[in-house]
Amino acid sequence: MKLGVLVLPILKETSIPLIKNAVKGFDILSNYKLGVPHTMIKFTESDDIKKVFGDKTLRIKPPDNVDMSDVYGKYLAFMMSMVERVDKLLIVAPNKTPLLFVIIAAQRMAIDNIRVIINDKFYTAKAILESATADDVESAHQQWLTATKNRVESSKIEHAPSRVYTEDELTRVPNGARLRPYQQQMLDFAISHKRVGLFIDMGLGKTLATLATIQKLVDDGSIDSRKPILIVAPILVAIDTWSREAEKWGYNMDVLINIRLRKNKREQLFEKLLKPMDKLTLVTTNPSQLRAMREFFTSHRVRSPFEVVVVDELSQFKSPFAKRSDDLQSLSRYAPYFMGLTGTPAPNNLLDIWNQLLSIDMDNGKRFGYNFYDYRSRFFLPDSVARDGTVYSYKLMPKAEDKIYELMRPTVISMRSEGLIDLPAITYSNRYITLPKNANNIYQDLDITLRQELNRQEELDKDERETITYSTGNSELNLANNAVLTSKLSQITSGAIYDNIMELNESSSRNQHYEVIHNEKLKALKEIVESATSPILVFYNFKSELDRLAEYIDYEQLNPKADNVKDVIARWNRGEIPVLVGHPGSIGHGLNLQDGGHTIVWLTTTWSNEQYRQAVKRLYRSGQTHPVSVIHIVAKGTVDEEVIARVNEKEDSQDKLMTALDVANRG
Repeated sequence: MKLGVLVLPILKETSIPLIKNAVKGFDILSNYKLGVPHTMIKFTESDDIKKVFGDKTLRIKPPDNVDMSDVYGKYLAFMMSMVERVDKLLIVAPNKTPLLFVIIAAQRMAIDNIRVIINDKFYTAKAILESATADDVESAHQQWLTATKNRVESSKIEHAPSRVYTEDELTRVPNGARLRPYQQQMLDFAISHKRVGLFIDMGLGKTLATLATIQKLVDDGSIDSRKPILIVAPILVAIDTWSREAEKWGYNMDVLINIRLRKNKREQLFEKLLKPMDKLTLVTTNPSQLRAMREFFTSHRVRSPFEVVVVDELSQFKSPFAKRSDDLQSLSRYAPYFMGLTGTPAPNNLLDIWNQLLSIDMDNGKRFGYNFYDYRSRFFLPDSVARDGTVYSYKLMPKAEDKIYELMRPTVISMRSEGLIDLPAITYSNRYITLPKNANNIYQDLDITLRQELNRQEELDKDERETITYSTGNSELNLANNAVLTSKLSQITSGAIYDNIMELNESSSRNQHYEVIHNEKLKALKEIVESATSPILVFYNFKSELDRLAEYIDYEQLNPKADNVKDVIARWNRGEIPVLVGHPGSIGHGLNLQDGGHTIVWLTTTWSNEQYRQAVKRLYRSGQTHPVSVIHIVAKGTVDEEVIARVNEKEDSQDKLMTALDVANRG
């Protein structure tokens, strides 16, 4: 296990005992002469780096984006060079908290692998980040701007222009079909640019285009067919979609599934990946399994073996602070080709884009900044700010939106479905219910009286605020802020309110206590089901809805953790399941359910634009032959109406991105 020890000047004697204790058992790389065996790291400007026999010094060229003459620049360069070569990092500082270094390191490796010594005390990186104030972060950001040279002005870069393909130019897949022109554009862009984002609308055949790209790379000798291809996807997509699509189109590929394997089976699979494959092999996995894969290769002191890394639903990696992002970067760093696929690249706003762009290619840091705070300060301004200076939301600077789109062009293309595939009509409607008197009284108490009190609390200093308690008669609720209140209002409209939690979804405990206060939405769903002329796909938001459904309708659940999940999908697509129920967070990505029905019912509509769009596209996609109906069950005069309006607002913002980079051939 390798440990990087970054010593910031001047090393305190009181830190030395802590360092010696912390480095035991590690292979050490450091910028400072330590009193223990280690490898020194030094910079050289020479293009001819020669290794002297017996010299353990690691001599490397400094990063291009760092100003080595700056007081922080040299040590940032040491640290960034270290994190590329080590598993863990120890930052040693004399007195002042090294916030800038912790922020930058946390962008490049798991935060749990970073520890800090300040004078004579140990700290975790997480503790330092959590204790930092807004002023601290801004000061660190200014240090970063001074120390780096990575601010690149935008330039117009044309790419993947729409072109007309002849029939012979369209790639023929093994079963005899040919790619559509816009799919050929995806293939050509991915091969020519190597590390790309394909922001392609749902239902346009990204999976087929990706399979064709992989096969083309093998046929051309661009990648080694004896080495595996990594596919990172949501669980159901990893289990079902890729193997089924490869078989459907006639590709002779093995598909190994790294989902729910016991440790010994998982390690046997990883061992297999290090040996030459008998034929082209796809390895499908979900994001939560990346850590085990990364740790296996690290412990065996080998690079990840993948020739191509494909992330199906790149928006799963939108958070720059999630551990899965570090794992993906580690596993994809040496892959010659990377394809990030998504139809929802900016589910909330363009702040979601930065980490996805650096997942595609670290060189995007030259255009957007090598850390999230740099990106945010370049293109965004504070929008909603509390009295104490806390920034709750950000807005784009003038002209920043177009600049972001322009800077994305070297590595990203987008395509909207309009004009590319013929789809039947889709209609959206609301089925209104009225809250019963008791439920409405609770709702109004919370929405009016308690909201006023929460607003008053938010005007106070943080240490003066109090959590508000509210009793429904059978349950006691603790309301800390307006976000908790809004979730409680959604629970009331759904028919059941939970004790002291914000939300309960498909991954939460069934045993969490909730109080049922009405069943109006379930009654409305029963009426819809009884009058239906085709199978219905029902999306729920709270676990309490799923618990109570059986009292009103017969249904089957599409549960990604169930052993029969592939069978359920197959029977739905054969029209054998009248009502299929699922949570949009589990079944909203990549599944082809369009053959089984054309009616969607939302019991309680999700706030997430990404989940909403992805869920609807399970039925409204290529291959659907019937008009699609989307029905929201809405409690009149409640937060349900606000949810639908908010989702539409986010949709408008995302559509701008998809339109700005759209290159699809519609000729």
